[in-house]
This record gives sequence, C-alpha cells and structure tokens, in this order.
Amino acid sequence: MQFATYILATFTLISAALASPAGTLAKRDLKYCGTQPYYTENYTCYGNLLCPIINNVIYQPCGPACFNPANYGCVNGQLVPVGSCNGQVYDQNSYVCVDGHLCPTGAPNLCGIACYNLTYYRCENGQLVQQ
Repeated sequence: MQFATYILATFTLISAALASPAGTLAKRDLKYCGTQPYYTENYTCYGNLLCPIINNVIYQPCGPACFNPANYGCVNGQLVPVGSCNGQVYDQNSYVCVDGHLCPTGAPNLCGIACYNLTYYRCENGQLVQQ
C-alpha cells in the first residue's frame, strides 16, 4: 500500500509541474524558415534552408546542404574539402601543403620556396634544375 501511495504522489507532482502556466517556463524564440519552425539557438535560416548550430559552430549553406566551415568550403554550389596550411585554408582537391607552403597538385614538391613537378625538374642544393 505504501508503494501505491508513493506512485500516486509522484504522479500528482509530475502532473502539477506539467500543468504549470507557460509563463513560468523559459521562453524560447520560435521562428520560421519558410514553413519550418525552428529555434534560433539551434539553427540558422538561409532563405528556406535550415542549417544547424553544433558545438557553437554555425554550419553554412552550399546548394541544398549545410557544412562545417572548418572541414569544407563551397565552390560553385559544390562542397570541397579544405585543409589548413600554416594558418591558410585551402582546397585539398587543388593544393597540397608541403612544409607549411601551398603547392598546386600538379607541382606537389617544394625546392626552397618553389613548387615543382618531378617530371620536369629536380631539386639540387635548394635550386631547381631542369630534367
């Protein structure tokens, strides 16, 4: 009998808490993105596209998708992976990072401060020499 009384008392307390006026609850800022409702602390609206905010990172739009700007960039509506080379963000499809310098993927080697392709050059004592 004591257990039933405990359950009934717990149910009564929970029911009373749920029935409390909405004014006592923290007010959230409900907005609309097109026809989709959202909370501004969880999402950002770009036109009709909702992008999340995850771990305080505001995801950015790219075409119909959202992306983390620390991992991707958007070029002509397409996502491209990005990296960081000596603090400079770059497209990993187009460049490589060699000893803190960006070199194009077609010339992925570094000699001094010059990028080169092994097909055409070699590096001797920090100087490029034509093959």
